[in-house]
Amino acid sequence: MRTVIAGLIGAATLYVGSIAFAQQARQAMPPPAVVVEKVKVEQVSNPARFTARVEAIQAVDIRARVTGFLRSVDFRDGQEVKAGDTLFEIEPDQLEASVASARAQVERAEATRISAERTLARNRDLFARNTVSKAVLDDAQAGFDVAAADVQVAQAALNTAQLNLSYASIKAPISGSIGRATFTVGNLVGPDTGSLARIVGLDPVRVAFTLTEGLLVTVRQQEAGGSTVDPNALKLSLRLANGTDYDQPGRIEFVENEVDPQTGTVAARAIFPNPHHVLIPGQFVTLSVEEKNIPSLPVVPQAAVLQDREGRFIYLLGKDNTVSQRRIDTGARVGNGWAVTAGLNGGEQVVVQGIQRLADGMTVQPSEGQPVGGGS
Repeated sequence: MRTVIAGLIGAATLYVGSIAFAQQARQAMPPPAVVVEKVKVEQVSNPARFTARVEAIQAVDIRARVTGFLRSVDFRDGQEVKAGDTLFEIEPDQLEASVASARAQVERAEATRISAERTLARNRDLFARNTVSKAVLDDAQAGFDVAAADVQVAQAALNTAQLNLSYASIKAPISGSIGRATFTVGNLVGPDTGSLARIVGLDPVRVAFTLTEGLLVTVRQQEAGGSTVDPNALKLSLRLANGTDYDQPGRIEFVENEVDPQTGTVAARAIFPNPHHVLIPGQFVTLSVEEKNIPSLPVVPQAAVLQDREGRFIYLLGKDNTVSQRRIDTGARVGNGWAVTAGLNGGEQVVVQGIQRLADGMTVQPSEGQPVGGGS
């Protein structure tokens, strides 16, 4: 029995000693080293991006309205033209002859009308003196009416001939860039020969894109809730095929009022100025749409953010080098960080390295460079 009691006393003494040793070891361990950063407030942009296609607002196929041989082509392929510039000349000789013939017909009809008018005046005078019958007067009146109508017919034919003569000079109906001429001098052209050239207006241009049905519903719900979407409050920008940004801002022109049942999207269009003709109809671009007044929010590095079942959180450095856990709500990605919509104001110091071994209320050894004792 004495031996057993002595053994128990020895074991108890050894256990108490080990506890004391562990406590001393923990007290001797330095606080964990961490790296902290100051939370900065930045303008946070979260643009919606769409694949879009450039379209011409105005495009015209140049056609001949009258038949004739081309006398001249008055532009270079790819040239910039203005509305009213002469593009083609059709030989006018035959058209001028038609005008001269029509003018002669007008003069002849006018002479006949004058003769009929005089005959009618004489018969009215004779009828008043009972020299001719009412039938003769009626015939004279009918002859005058026919002659007057013939004058109108001849004048209409003259107007048509003059109009056709004006069509011999083919002018640009719009301003823009003209393509290549499909016919050269000496070719017979007419209304049935097809397009002679094509003019495309390049300033401004239209950018066509599609909105998803879900995005459109969100916008409509915002409008129904009393918050209006002002197109003037939106900033539209383009990313070109070579990866550069287009230097001209755009504006929303039109949003279709029906959803395409096959694609579940809604057609929309934007207008962009194009003074240097960088944008060419048919090319694809990336359209970014965002608010002009970009909000400013705190931004934390991604490395500082942890997540559990309750959501995302970070560790903040407080007084006496202690850390505390802070729940946050995150928004858009900003570079290598998250925009924080709730939980931070900016200016706080957040732990970005050594975060995995922390606990709420723990004392740490902070630095803004490499962690102390972290090695090289």
